[in-house]
Parts: sequence; structure tokens; C-alpha cells
Amino acid sequence: MTYQIADEPIETSLRSYVVRPSMPLLAAMLAGAWLAWPWFAFNAIAMGSPTRRKEIALCAAAFAGTAVLGAIVIALLDAGLLPDGAPLRLAVLGVVAFKLAISLHISAVQSRTFQVYEYYGGPVRNAGRILGASVLVRGLVIGLVDHPLWVIIVAGGVSGGVPGLHAGLWGW
Repeated sequence: MTYQIADEPIETSLRSYVVRPSMPLLAAMLAGAWLAWPWFAFNAIAMGSPTRRKEIALCAAAFAGTAVLGAIVIALLDAGLLPDGAPLRLAVLGVVAFKLAISLHISAVQSRTFQVYEYYGGPVRNAGRILGASVLVRGLVIGLVDHPLWVIIVAGGVSGGVPGLHAGLWGW
């Protein structure tokens, strides 16, 4: 029987694709949740994180929570309870704050294992090209579906095409 530290990552065949947890967090800010949360989940699996189930559950909860919050904002707007302008922008800002907070939490959880992984010589990949490409394709991903809930989930805001919404209302 081999000795294993409780927080030590297990060996995986995907370990050459591990990136620093700050990279998916930066992706959340620059590109959106469409890349960040799946990337966090993949990174947990590739690293062999002992907390990968928790990290994946947090990513799923982030998507579900954002969808619920976005649906509430849209329902309030449709019901006429949320006036256009500053109140709507503040409501969407609340969704963006939720997305940033949960992304930061996932990054913090993943960082604990990553530090052990890196200490024991695990390879770490540079994510600069992925981040650069994601910024370039961000608009294409947002434009895949013409529904404000999609835009709120993947990008953080809403833009044009929705009665009562200003074309310039958008987030990350």
C-alpha cells in the first residue's frame, strides 16, 4: 500500500493540460462563464483534484444559480416590476456579482489542490493563447442564441433585441 497525502492530486492522463486556477478566473472576467466554468471543471479532472466532485458541483451550481437569477430579472422586467434604466442595470449587476463571487470561490477551492500539485512537480500549461482566442470568439458564442437569458448566463448582461432593454446594457 502506498502512502498518499489526503490533499495530494491523483495521477491522470490529462495532467499536461492543467493550468493555474487563476486562468479560468481570468477567463470569467474576459470571455464569460461559457468558458470559465467548464474550464474549472476540466482543470479539476486533469489535475486529479481530490475535491473535483465539489469543484464540478460548484460549476454546475454556478450555471444553475445564474440561470435562476437571470430568469428572475427577465420575469421582473416582463411583469413591469423592474423599470428600464438604472434599476435594470443594477439587477443585472447583481447577477454579474454572483458570477464573479462563485468564480472566485471555485478558484480558491481549486488553488488549494493546485499548490500541492505544483509543489510535487506537476506540469502547468500556459493559458495565454486560450485566453486570447476566447476574447476573440466571445461575440460568436454570445450570438449563438438570441435570448436574453442566454446572454445573461454566458456573458453577464443583455443587449439589444429585447423590448425595453437598452442596446448598451452588457456585462462580462
